[in-house]
Amino acid sequence: MSFAPAIIPKSKAEEPEGYRTTSDQVMNNLPESASVKGKVFIVTGTNAGLGEESARVLAAYGATVVMASRNEKAANESKKRIIARHPKASLKWIFLDLSDLDSVREFAKQFKALGLPLNGLICNAGIMASPYGTTKQGFEMQFGVNHLAHFLLIQLLIDDLIKAGPGSRVICVSSKGHRFAGIRYDDIGFDGGKKYDAFEGYGQSKTANILCAKAFNEIYSKQGVECFSIHPGMVATELSKSMSPESRETMLKGNIPNPFIRTFVKGAMMIQPYIKPLVGTLKPSWMKSSEEGAATQIYAATSPDLNGKGGAYLEDCQIYRPLTDEANDATGENAKRLYALSEKLVAQYK
Repeated sequence: MSFAPAIIPKSKAEEPEGYRTTSDQVMNNLPESASVKGKVFIVTGTNAGLGEESARVLAAYGATVVMASRNEKAANESKKRIIARHPKASLKWIFLDLSDLDSVREFAKQFKALGLPLNGLICNAGIMASPYGTTKQGFEMQFGVNHLAHFLLIQLLIDDLIKAGPGSRVICVSSKGHRFAGIRYDDIGFDGGKKYDAFEGYGQSKTANILCAKAFNEIYSKQGVECFSIHPGMVATELSKSMSPESRETMLKGNIPNPFIRTFVKGAMMIQPYIKPLVGTLKPSWMKSSEEGAATQIYAATSPDLNGKGGAYLEDCQIYRPLTDEANDATGENAKRLYALSEKLVAQYK
């Protein structure tokens, strides 16, 4: 398998192929045999940004989309925006709070009660560099929300994906931020917050997303379900709204020793003052729009070009090598180790 080099473009001239591809272009390029018409997808975190755009474009091309989020009012507003553009869009909403594994289990129960097939699961929702906190079950918040809840969700719905037949996909939305940190197997909770670093917590969860996709793919690709992880790019969304004031201050002052992390996070913060209501007019030209940012997860969820390539990590609608050896996991041992740990942590909620 060949890999594209992982870079952050300094100018449009350096933008790699696929950098400006939009979600609609991905869908338009699908052969008829890969049409999403009549298929069913679950997308988590659909109230704004990449989740809403993913739901929109899938519904626009004939799929039924189950929108999973915890804010019903915001979900209804998102649905209205989508239906205003696509009056025939087939959208459903089910409550999902990723900070509570009981809610994850209830979501899966309610989805199964609909009697629908499941062709794709896009694990899109997440938080970034949040203040230290724990989920209802006591897990560090970023690890719990970004990884563990999605891990359980995949487990609870894997039989539905298998039943839908070959071609079913699971997408774990990761980030280049996986470079911030690996998995703290002996202390995933940062000693109850005493050793907590918000960016390391984010990096741990994003590394987990990559390894999660590899682990599930190794187990279930033989049964027709392929799993991928992706980095959407630097996108004009509200992801960093979960950050603490201290994290924002750290970013804005550039007080981050690692130059890669400093460049990455300061770039993310540059557009925050403009997101509401001026996003699209004042955002830096090198930032991606939601349509461009969602393209890679839509490509991973639908394109026949990826058949047989499960477990891969994608950026800009291409297969890339993850930025760390731990996430690249050439032997597959890291994915197995994380799967075993995650399985142990969620066992009582299955």
